[in-house]
Amino acid sequence: MKIKKLYLLMGLLVLSVAACEDANDWGYDPSHDRPFRPTQFETVEELPTSVQVSFNGVTDATKYVFEFSKGDSLLFNNIVRTDEILADTLTPYNDSPLEVSTEYRVWFHDLDGTSRYSLRLKGVDETTGRESAWIGLCFDTPNEQIFTQVIPGTNSAVLQWDTEKEANTIKYGEEVEIEPETETTPAVLDTIWADPITLTDVHLQAGELTISGLKSGTNYIAQIYNNSETEEVLRGTYKFRTLGSATSTPIIVNAGDDINALLAGQTGDVTLSFSGNAEYTAGEITIPAGIANLYFAGNMVNGQLPKLTMAKFVFESPMNNFYVQYMDVVSDGSSQFLIEIGNANCFKNVTFEGCNISEVPRSVVRLNSGDAEVESININNCLIHNVALSGYGLLNIGKAKSLQSISISNNTIWNITDQIIDLRVEIEEFEYTQNTFYNDASTGIAKFFRLDKQPKSITVTSSIFSGPNGGSKTNAGNSNYNWLSYAGCYRTSDLQIDSRDFTDAKILDITAADLFVDPDNGDFHFKPEVKFEGDGEAGASKWWTVK
Repeated sequence: MKIKKLYLLMGLLVLSVAACEDANDWGYDPSHDRPFRPTQFETVEELPTSVQVSFNGVTDATKYVFEFSKGDSLLFNNIVRTDEILADTLTPYNDSPLEVSTEYRVWFHDLDGTSRYSLRLKGVDETTGRESAWIGLCFDTPNEQIFTQVIPGTNSAVLQWDTEKEANTIKYGEEVEIEPETETTPAVLDTIWADPITLTDVHLQAGELTISGLKSGTNYIAQIYNNSETEEVLRGTYKFRTLGSATSTPIIVNAGDDINALLAGQTGDVTLSFSGNAEYTAGEITIPAGIANLYFAGNMVNGQLPKLTMAKFVFESPMNNFYVQYMDVVSDGSSQFLIEIGNANCFKNVTFEGCNISEVPRSVVRLNSGDAEVESININNCLIHNVALSGYGLLNIGKAKSLQSISISNNTIWNITDQIIDLRVEIEEFEYTQNTFYNDASTGIAKFFRLDKQPKSITVTSSIFSGPNGGSKTNAGNSNYNWLSYAGCYRTSDLQIDSRDFTDAKILDITAADLFVDPDNGDFHFKPEVKFEGDGEAGASKWWTVK
């Protein structure tokens, strides 16, 4: 009985082995004889016209194929480009003994901004013809900006863009606020668009278009496109506000006009409109009582701002707002200060915007009255040079009954002595951001900030401090301000420090001459070969490399 059971088990075992051998003797589909696809594929950085991707290698792949499809999400029904990269031209970003664990990174350029792309990848072994399966991803390029600047006028605007970028159409429109239907409904913005403008060869070669017939003191938006028969490609958007007041008709100032005579008897909001193809001369310019808000508005012509050579501004009574916009203001040297306040006859707010300011012996604004009540002092997007060569600094605030804020932002300041600001009163807010500073071999600044009383809020960032500084050492502040950080700022190696450095600033190992194209002659573009890490973030934006 036991022997029969043993024979039976052995027989079943033989049958089982035979059955297994028969079951596994299958054929295979040659279409599935392929390498494994990459185990990792993702975007690392997405720029308006570029993307960097990361992927792991494919064993035995001699090349990698990338396909871009535009306007869909992993459907790949609109292939717009195919790129092939040979495997032996790739440098590992993270190397590994196993190809499937080796990471590569690749940049792709010449994409469209503000667009959705699907991108897929496969590895190919050209010696055998074997290909991996595709692996895909989807990404959106951010908004592109090929506008370099927009220079507004009272009734016009000059739009400028990078001539190396393809474009053919500009649209612009007035931004208007739609009144809410109920008190609890928030107001919304709408745009009244003008007819699109087709750019001519003259426009494209100059990279410039002047738009006329605009309203003063009004918000506009401009967009630049490179359109085709099948799609619109947005390449830049810029919002701007025309100069002057929206509630008054600009007064045209001609060369030789008496500016004081034009201002006499004026009340309310007043806009003086100056032209860039003329030069103006004045001594003291007196703002009479009765003017609430005054605009000195410059209109650029053939790349030139209106040039106003003058002594100083004088105020007969308190007023609200005083704006100097896109003017080339040159001191004739007969006054130490461009604006000097010694009593209650003052402005609530003063703003210099888009101006060139030069040759002022001491300060652009000196405030030295216990009766002066000021809300803000603003200097924005200006070129300032040869100021305070007789001392006192760019701004000198000795006395004030009240002062809310000071903002110095997005300016280029070179060849200035003593200090940027002498501030001896209490202030709510002080901001010094995104400025480029340089002193050449002939001009020295002893310190940058004298802040006798700590502002309640202070921001000093995204700025560059540079230059040989007349061969003399300097200090970041008049004292050790342990409450002030210069994080986000940069100092070049040729600006030598005495005892108080820029706390938390990045110290570069290059000089200003290494960093800028021609600083002694006012060209502060970054040298392209330097690859300055603050490009696009620090210093005045007009010098940034166009992305």
